[in-house]
Amino acid sequence: MPSYSQDFRDIVINKHEEGMTEFELSKFFNIDKRTVVSWIEFYKRTGDYSSKQGVGCGRVASFTDKTLIEQYLIDHPDASALDIKEALAPDIPRSTFYDCLNRLGLVLKKDSKI
Repeated sequence: MPSYSQDFRDIVINKHEEGMTEFELSKFFNIDKRTVVSWIEFYKRTGDYSSKQGVGCGRVASFTDKTLIEQYLIDHPDASALDIKEALAPDIPRSTFYDCLNRLGLVLKKDSKI
């Protein structure tokens, strides 16, 4: 279900400040009383009643310095991906660092020796 417009929220909150109860607002505007109550409670807590923005905007790669990795590989040609992670980004989870390597176009695979 789409969210209500900011203008509509403004009208509902203004009507509440003029003295209408939550029940009266829900009947008058034909919206659920819990929605009205949540808007009013949020407004009382924060002074703002705008909808939340930016929720669920996806994850962002936390390591993007490709030149630093390339320089590390020049200095340490036998380094594994785990070695690079421990040296350059020890605080980043391993899977996140590997995802960052893939996004940067770096695939680090050792040649198998037969």
